[in-house]
Amino acid sequence: MAKVKISPYLLAGALGLAATAASAQQAYNPVLLNLSTLMDFNPVVGHVKSLNTSAVNDKGEAVYQLSMTLSADGCVQTLNSTDKVNRMQTVLVKEGNTLKGTQNGKPLSFTLDSKCNLLSRDDSAGHLDFVTNAQGQLKSVMLGEQKIVDHFYDAEGNLIKAEFYASGMLASSNSVAYPDSANKPVDYTLVNQSAYQPGFRATNACQYDKQHVPTLCHVTVTPEKGQPAPMPNMTVTTQASFY
Repeated sequence: MAKVKISPYLLAGALGLAATAASAQQAYNPVLLNLSTLMDFNPVVGHVKSLNTSAVNDKGEAVYQLSMTLSADGCVQTLNSTDKVNRMQTVLVKEGNTLKGTQNGKPLSFTLDSKCNLLSRDDSAGHLDFVTNAQGQLKSVMLGEQKIVDHFYDAEGNLIKAEFYASGMLASSNSVAYPDSANKPVDYTLVNQSAYQPGFRATNACQYDKQHVPTLCHVTVTPEKGQPAPMPNMTVTTQASFY
């Protein structure tokens, strides 16, 4: 079977490194929610104007930083992130119907629809198409005619499972459960199973302000017995402003 070329962030997910999940009990901006799924940050409900998040490991070392601005009509205007876990630095600016910039110094762009949601991605690895459901949530990622990522949601719209494929075979899956999705939308337990490396369990426990912003979160990663953790435990802080 032919070997499939996959973008770096999708390869990270297929190997079980992506751990972001979010409940949809509150009203999310679809493009913000979908970018959080693709780029591993905690989304925020409401009419968001700006979002800033940072994460440190148990040693207090910075491992992730992200800043984003959005217009009053919900379109992402700028996005800057540094992800030391997956070794990615991304800089994006909205130009017309695209988010355009670089990732690790190489060209990267997202094409947007009339509602500023994601349609496709182009980078040095090639072209990917995004399929969304009726609520605007990311359903599938397509490489040509081949599905390489599939997302599953419950009746309330909560992401409960993600499956990652390589060369037509299931490479990895994340199953997600929420202890209190109505009041703690990004508190979750995630169980990863992978064909390429040992699986793991990750939990996210957060403190929230009155606007349901997860201001302080603790991500704990528990690998299979005797195996190294695929990503560090993290303390994540998030700040948001609103229109």
